[in-house]
This record gives sequence, structure tokens and C-alpha cells, in this order.
Amino acid sequence: MNKWKFGQLIASTLIVVFLAGCTLKAESKAFDEAMTVTDTVFKKEKPETNNELDDLAVYIPDNLEIAENTNNNLILEDGEQTYILFYNRFEPAASETNYREAEEAEDNALLESFKEKKRFGYIKISEPEGRKYELQVGTGSVKVTTLTTKNQLEQDAQMMMKMARSVSY
Repeated sequence: MNKWKFGQLIASTLIVVFLAGCTLKAESKAFDEAMTVTDTVFKKEKPETNNELDDLAVYIPDNLEIAENTNNNLILEDGEQTYILFYNRFEPAASETNYREAEEAEDNALLESFKEKKRFGYIKISEPEGRKYELQVGTGSVKVTTLTTKNQLEQDAQMMMKMARSVSY
């Protein structure tokens, strides 16, 4: 192999390694930002609700539409993206049931919990399915789940925790 081709091979390898490193840092940063915003919203005052449904009151952002309301599940959509809000009125605000279920998953890339007074909350990010991550946030008897991109993790985590925190029965 001549020196020119060898140099190109080394340069190409270094570029690939550099780009892979940037991607890993970007993922770590996205996870940290999502965790921080989730914790912040969790610790704030309970958001006001803007939707009264059969058995619960909840804050639903203007960009989401209710696709389905069944026992214990509220299916919300924003275009192609679906959000599932699961609730169990028989679980207390300090319940760790949903978190314990999340702990059992083998594909957790991030799982962090938060405690504030007599409340419990968490964020879970699962390994990507293709180019999407499963994002789940919860507090006590409520969890909200969606598939999202790395670039949307922080924004979705904030919105989802706000919805979860707002639920009242």
C-alpha cells in the first residue's frame, strides 16, 4: 500500500472514531438534559389541569389530541407521535410500582428516580429501537410513555412530566 492510500485510511478511521465519540457525547448530554428537566418539573407545584374527562382531570398541551380514552389509559397524538398516559387511581402519589416495573427491563439506558415530600417520580430511557428511544416518565400512580428521537428527549420529558404531575381524580 502506498503512503497516500495509507494516509487516507488513517484519516478516514480517525474521522469515524471522532464522529462516533461526538454521537456518544450527544446522547449522554441528551439524557442528562432530559433527566434534569424531568426532575425540575417534578419538584414544581402541581400544574393546573385543562381537561376534565370521565374519571380524571389532566393537563394536555395544545399540540396533543385525545385519540382514545379507556379505563386507565389516555392515548394522545401529535401527528405521527403517540403518547400513552397510564393511570391507576388506587395507587398513592408515593407509589413506586411503575418504577419497579421499569427496573426489571433489560434495555434501560437511563433510569433515575426523584423524591419530594410524599411523592415519587422517575424517568426511564430505553435503548433505541431503530432511531427512536422509548421515553417513560412517571409519578406515583401515573406514567407517560412515547417513542422519541434523541433531539426531542428533553422537550418530550418536560411535557410528559407536566402531564403526569397534573393528573387528579
